[in-house]
Amino acid sequence: MANRGKGTVQKGGMWQGHTASYSKETQDLLKVMMAESKLTNFQQRQINSQLKDGKTLPLKVHPTSSEQPAPPPPSKPQSARVSVRGYSGGIRSRENIEKHMDDYKPDYRPLPKKPLGEREKDRLAHFMAYGEDLPKLTQKRYNELMAPKEPPPEIDRFDELQKEIAERQEFLADMEALGRGKEFRTIIATEISQLIREMEVIDRKRTAVLQRAIEADERRKAAAAQKSTNIPKPDVQKMEQEKSELSSKHSDR
Repeated sequence: MANRGKGTVQKGGMWQGHTASYSKETQDLLKVMMAESKLTNFQQRQINSQLKDGKTLPLKVHPTSSEQPAPPPPSKPQSARVSVRGYSGGIRSRENIEKHMDDYKPDYRPLPKKPLGEREKDRLAHFMAYGEDLPKLTQKRYNELMAPKEPPPEIDRFDELQKEIAERQEFLADMEALGRGKEFRTIIATEISQLIREMEVIDRKRTAVLQRAIEADERRKAAAAQKSTNIPKPDVQKMEQEKSELSSKHSDR
């Protein structure tokens, strides 16, 4: 055993399988085919390396890298649920529809409820707005709500214009004190002049109404005076004579 000659171990170890041997003609043919196929230098080096090592030729050669491509993502399984819009199952018979009606169960069935009244709607609206229920309606509050409301007092436009003029004058005085009167002096003067013109229009209208009322009163007084002058005055002398005649007749009897 000691004298047994040592043999050379093939490349790849003692467990390496049989390597293929390519003839010169086969190698030349492969080179011609690679040239005609216009393979890249990287692809040609891969094939030549396989030929040199006696390995089988690869089925696919990557053009720029030997890295294996990532496997494609697994396809998403199709849903077993059939879309109603895209499903064309044909026209079903009435018997088929009635047969499957019992199998159909809706997901949700609302319970029957009594319709809300106006009072409940008001309570829910108040709760959504203020976060609390409506206060209880006492008899005192009921009387206040049902009591006839007095109309708001009418605001005299003439007095309102006077207040607006006074407010603008106060504002201009404040701006003058701050040293900014020049910015607002023209604007305030224009606004006050417009308000004064409106007051003059109101004054003319009221003066005309008052004048018509005075004239109507004077005409009424004149008519009453004229009526009083047309009434005949009683004849005092005639009345005394009739009185004396009546008294003499009573005395004769």
